[in-house]
Amino acid sequence: MTTIAWPDRRADIINALSILATLRPHEPTPWPGLTEAVHWLIDDTFWDQHHPRHDIGTILVSTNEANAITTTLEPLTAILDELGPTAPDDDYLTHPRWHEVTHAATNTHQLMTGKTPTRPRH
Repeated sequence: MTTIAWPDRRADIINALSILATLRPHEPTPWPGLTEAVHWLIDDTFWDQHHPRHDIGTILVSTNEANAITTTLEPLTAILDELGPTAPDDDYLTHPRWHEVTHAATNTHQLMTGKTPTRPRH
């Protein structure tokens, strides 16, 4: 098993994936929500600027995880680019591509943890 240099950051990524996998439109969004998930997954990692494979050993354990993160980021960043940073959460969650985010986040979470994602509690 690969040693992770930043286990807390990895935990944030796993929480972000749980949030993305379980958010539903037209439902109240408790904290942490979409904003925090995007922050942990993109702002804290800069994965919108470099490939996640550069973080194998720090946050991720394998190329498979890095590729799964990329699969999650592709539709998410496309939606963010299209709607901008200030749209209401429901605009993102009802976007025609949101199901791609949910599906990819679920698969990535399962790859990284071996578990089905549930809403993180803080």
